[in-house]
Amino acid sequence: MNKQDINGYDFSNDRITPTMVMDQLRAHDARMHNEQPYMALAKAAYTTKFWRYIEGQEDLNVAYEMSRLDQVEVNRLKPALTGYLANLYPRKMKVVVGPSSYTTGDIKKAEMLVNHWLNRPIMRERILNVSRQALLYKGAGAKIGYDPAEEGINRVWMRVFPYWEMVLDHDVHDRDDARFIGHVSYRPRKEVMEEYGLSEDIAGTSRNDYLGAYLSGTKRVEYKGDTAQSDATAFVRVLELCNKIDDFYDTDGSKYKGRLEIYVLDDGYDGEVKPVYMGPLPLVEASGKAMPHIVPLIFEHEPEYPYRGIAYSEQLLPQQKEINTMRSYMAQSARRDARVYLAPKGALDADAYSDLKSGEDGLIIEVDEQYAGNLANVVVPIRHGPISANIQVAAAQAEADFERNMVISPAALGQVTKATASEIAAVEGHTQSEFGRHAEMRDMFLIEVVKRCFAAHVASLYDPGDSEGAEANIDEEGMELDQDDLEVRRDAQGIEEADDFKPHMMYDPKTGESERADTHERHVELGNQGWSHDKPGIKEVEDEFEQTEDEDKQIIDLASEVEPERREDEISRTEQRLMLLGPEGEAVEVLPEDIDSDFEIGFTEAGRSPMAQSEMRNNILALSDKMLQLLQVSQEQKNAMGVMAGEILKTIHDQFDFPQNLSLDYILAETARIEEESPPEEPPPEAQAPPEGQPEAPPEAPPEGQGPEEILAQIESLPPDQALLALEQLLAENPQAMEAIQKAKTLPPEQQAEAVKALIQAIRESV
Repeated sequence: MNKQDINGYDFSNDRITPTMVMDQLRAHDARMHNEQPYMALAKAAYTTKFWRYIEGQEDLNVAYEMSRLDQVEVNRLKPALTGYLANLYPRKMKVVVGPSSYTTGDIKKAEMLVNHWLNRPIMRERILNVSRQALLYKGAGAKIGYDPAEEGINRVWMRVFPYWEMVLDHDVHDRDDARFIGHVSYRPRKEVMEEYGLSEDIAGTSRNDYLGAYLSGTKRVEYKGDTAQSDATAFVRVLELCNKIDDFYDTDGSKYKGRLEIYVLDDGYDGEVKPVYMGPLPLVEASGKAMPHIVPLIFEHEPEYPYRGIAYSEQLLPQQKEINTMRSYMAQSARRDARVYLAPKGALDADAYSDLKSGEDGLIIEVDEQYAGNLANVVVPIRHGPISANIQVAAAQAEADFERNMVISPAALGQVTKATASEIAAVEGHTQSEFGRHAEMRDMFLIEVVKRCFAAHVASLYDPGDSEGAEANIDEEGMELDQDDLEVRRDAQGIEEADDFKPHMMYDPKTGESERADTHERHVELGNQGWSHDKPGIKEVEDEFEQTEDEDKQIIDLASEVEPERREDEISRTEQRLMLLGPEGEAVEVLPEDIDSDFEIGFTEAGRSPMAQSEMRNNILALSDKMLQLLQVSQEQKNAMGVMAGEILKTIHDQFDFPQNLSLDYILAETARIEEESPPEEPPPEAQAPPEGQPEAPPEAPPEGQGPEEILAQIESLPPDQALLALEQLLAENPQAMEAIQKAKTLPPEQQAEAVKALIQAIRESV
């Protein structure tokens, strides 16, 4: 829905109105303004700019007495976050896709797809980036979508944005109660105007460098960053809001749960600000439920409010400040002890005094030969006592407190300690529980990312042209239909108004596929896709199968494994599939129905400390034989003993926290899949013929060693339906021939016979 349609849109019955959106944005900006100095301090400590930050804060500068304090900075925060991330995201991390109660897709293809997508270097870098920001600040956000101009899995993208750009329903007590989630950012003015068809009078601004003022050593002010003069009006502030609770009614009468709203904030948000765009939420779950394409990552939050984050760095910054301060005092004491002197007034002239103050190595100061005093009394160094033990104790305590608050033990970070194995295990047990909380939040975040990965791939496969699925609104020549054209199409197809609607069957004129339109909305959708009330006749199918000499030549080429030039309709079909490289280098085709399903999602080798990973590997090696024995008993003995063996297997898996692909449910599901894909065993030669009234078994594959003519002669002697099955086996690797065979199967027997003759003749000519 464009801006013109939105101007006449009635928001009065909505729970989230534009006025409420602006109120929420004001509240968001106020919260971020208050959090700004704390986030700036965290970034300054992480980037080794702690004292530069302190210099820019007058209240802190006085407290630290910067004019009399040496600036020594020991960066403990960055190594702590780096080590933490290394434990959260091991080098080898695999997504494990398992079946759920409603799984209809292909588990192995889904697992292969998401691991290909998620484990690319660029994706790993973005996952680490969003997690780094979520640890340093109070959270971070990610957006998932797709670009139809890209190829393969590169079509689906993920972008990361900082905490202060994430608009959250801040006051809810449960994540499922959140009414909205959004992303507010600066975008190029020209780009926004072209995308949403805005007028030239829209005002621009410079892009806000959110933490730039603090880290530049200036006072706390509203800061627009270091922008060129030409950038002063080059940007506009854009809010992308996912409204999760209000319905969206399209101009064609379609109704969607939830909606995407785009606001352009050129002059702030005073007065009435309406969105410049409204449409359905861009992604849909397999169940049909729409979902936002924005995913927040918040590792820790206030007990009552899941969207009020607590930064991991907040528990480390007090110790980081203390370490820097104590080390600066120690450096100051050492410098004073080395260069403080006492001299009689007038004993040194101005030049000598200046030379002494500079403290150059090898310096010789000349004394007036007429000086009557003792030469030893000309310059007397003042001796200071050693650095206060209190400062040393405080510095050591700050270091100890920092390590304790890191949550990860020194052994987990690879540091050598004098602790015994049992002591290390005890510390690991304590820290692992603390660390495990963040690992759970990481898994929740990645599961949501994976769900959107599947949804975005499904949308991209159904949309070969644009990100809004407009292929349903194109004519036979590929030109987009306007609203008037759509109304004419619907009138021609007999699409009634909602008040007169009654459920009925509709048909695809090209494939003959049928579907019952139970609602007016579904009726409209099918009509826009070209479906009609008229069932295609058999004559139409017959005409489609009539082969010309050119088509015969294509079959010949297929039979000789020469790839023909693809037709335009073939190209459009290939755009709705995805080719992946399998584990053994084979090509794997992924269709939308393979991944448009509900899956159970888990991870292996994820979020364990080095010691925990080593312990898990040892447990797997120690228990593998016993687990195999238990598995055998659980499958062979259908009694209490078998049930108990299965339950023991489940307990071992849960208690030792083994990967999901070692669970009993996963193993049984994988076994069923392998059995389903395995070819059926051929019946013995003495097998009896099937009873009358039942179809005969498919013909056996031609025996090896026979020549082409013998094989074709055998196929010719078969009934048409059996001959088609034999040809299907013979040409299984030729998709175009398979398409012709499938069409032939829909024909009457006499026409099937003619089709068999044409196919066999084409093969003979190729041979």
